[in-house]
Amino acid sequence: MNDRAQPARRSPLAGNRLPIGLAIALGAAGWTAAGCTADQPSTKAQLGELMFSDTNLSSPAGQSCADCHLARVAFRDPETSLATSMGIVPGRFGLRNTPTAMYASYVPALHRTGDGGWIGGLFWDGRAGTLEDQAAAPLLNPLEMNNADKASVVATVRRASYAPAFRELFGPRALDDVDAAFAHVTEALAAFERGPAFAPFTSKYDRFLAGEATLSDAEQRGLALFEDPARGNCAGCHPSRPGPGGAAPMFTDFGYANLGVPRYDNSKFYAQPPPMNPDGERFVDHGLMQTVGEAAQDGKFRTPTLRNIARTPPYGHNGYFENLQYLVDFLNSRDVGSRAVGTCSRAVVSARCAWPAPEVPATVDHRVGHLGLSDQDISDIVAFLTILSDDEPRS
Repeated sequence: MNDRAQPARRSPLAGNRLPIGLAIALGAAGWTAAGCTADQPSTKAQLGELMFSDTNLSSPAGQSCADCHLARVAFRDPETSLATSMGIVPGRFGLRNTPTAMYASYVPALHRTGDGGWIGGLFWDGRAGTLEDQAAAPLLNPLEMNNADKASVVATVRRASYAPAFRELFGPRALDDVDAAFAHVTEALAAFERGPAFAPFTSKYDRFLAGEATLSDAEQRGLALFEDPARGNCAGCHPSRPGPGGAAPMFTDFGYANLGVPRYDNSKFYAQPPPMNPDGERFVDHGLMQTVGEAAQDGKFRTPTLRNIARTPPYGHNGYFENLQYLVDFLNSRDVGSRAVGTCSRAVVSARCAWPAPEVPATVDHRVGHLGLSDQDISDIVAFLTILSDDEPRS
């Protein structure tokens, strides 16, 4: 994979699943989390929306949550040329590819399954049990927003123009105690992330399931491959059909797998100094094993939703795959080689070259890697995946 340009970080300018038909109707009506008067939120979600875009909540000031989760690109990092996100401190980069924040409210807390596996948890490794826990982490991470402690965050909120509204919503002494105030900060951010802007269910596929759209030939072929247990079988981990009561499919089973993704040698995280990366170039990302302490979970990462997948490159926990076609080809040919491998000679048209070795080989999932899909099959699956994108937010 080619190294990518490193543009400077920029700031943006600005429960129960819904049945498919209702979700589409709400989206068409323009029901979003926006609508509060600037600096005068009347709900916790509106307050969270203001805080989500507040660039003063980093140290030094200049980076907000929205920098890495921008609405117009499905609440992920708009810097698609980067494998991992830049922090507020120049030269600092995160460990993993920033996932979309859309539909995160549907991820259950990490828990063991009956067969000894694991399901749920936020972040790639499941270490956050709730949206509140997830919201807290970037604020205090030196590779991200770099606040020294909770007190630093609370001090910023006390000076903010929305501080009176904060006290109105949480109580007149809501900012007096640091721990309680910080909990209110994460509660407001989580309330925003639980709102309809993050789960609109307005994709063409949602309309198709509701009988309001027709798929093209390529999209229909792609759906058939996606669901065929003898071919792609993508739906085995990314269920595509409505659930009980007509609940819209989430396109993830919230489980964990090691897909055999290679190490991304150009990751800027490897250059981070101790204590942020004491292993330097020798760093290995152990994924879920870091969270649960089980060797059987080494190198496994949570299965992401495929909703908005076409709008959220790069792909993989380390951002190894620059585009969707490349990712699907890898899942198809990991064990047998591909013409798309970067080191493969173009002189011999039919040549297949081996993919780089998995970062963690011991636990690789062999349900994928040798699917036998043709180039046309891959193109059709990608065509289907593009119709999982929600309508872009209204400006």
